[in-house]
Amino acid sequence: MGSSGGARHEKVTKEEFTRQSRAMQEAKIFTDADVINRISAAVLRNGRMIKILDVGCGPGILTVALAPLVDEVVALDLTPEMIAQAKKRSDWLGLKNVRFEVGQAEELPFTDGYFDVVVTRLMLHHLLSPTSAIEEMARVTRKGGLLVVADIVTSKKQVEAELHNALEILRDPSHVRVLIELELEGLLNSEKLKVVSKEGWVNEREFREWIRITNAPEREEPLLLVMKALAEAGLTAGVNLRVEGDKVKFDHRWILVTAEKVS
Repeated sequence: MGSSGGARHEKVTKEEFTRQSRAMQEAKIFTDADVINRISAAVLRNGRMIKILDVGCGPGILTVALAPLVDEVVALDLTPEMIAQAKKRSDWLGLKNVRFEVGQAEELPFTDGYFDVVVTRLMLHHLLSPTSAIEEMARVTRKGGLLVVADIVTSKKQVEAELHNALEILRDPSHVRVLIELELEGLLNSEKLKVVSKEGWVNEREFREWIRITNAPEREEPLLLVMKALAEAGLTAGVNLRVEGDKVKFDHRWILVTAEKVS
């Protein structure tokens, strides 16, 4: 996609996440202690005397969880309102070792090898070029440092993956594409990176909880109708889409991959 397409996507992303910034602070998917603990354990694999970059920090939930455990955390997000919310959260907790940057994952404003660990959660599927973002995150990680990526993955079956991504885009137009597990792992196995650990789990989602994070109520009923019809027709979109009583549910599969910077 050309520069004009990139500019349009950046505009949509900022609009969506400005709208979502407050709802995300309370959403269970972002505050889940189990997920935060899994990521924290991966981040601390090489010790605690480290500098961390949190890429796509959102309202700072992971940032402030990591900050008391390490020397320094830099929180970066494309959306100024997200940075404002993250800073407010950090200030309220009295944290002194966190600083904030507005910026793009594909063009990180840091020198080569500055960080011991770079972490990102639920961001790659919003990017036009996840490959470029991973390359940039690797660039700013020191040799021997870690890149920790946590994100949802989609079905290996193309038809299911396309339907899954279509539903995500109807919910949030800043969504681009959920990767399959092998794609995501492949991005973290390269000349510069070597995967050292991987784990996965399933997170059950309920439609109303999922859609309300977007703070776009006009999307709710039409998308509910579509997803209910798909489920009743046996089209699960590779996410176990289903109707249980009066609720539409589905499963997000997560993968947490840790890679070491080897060159």
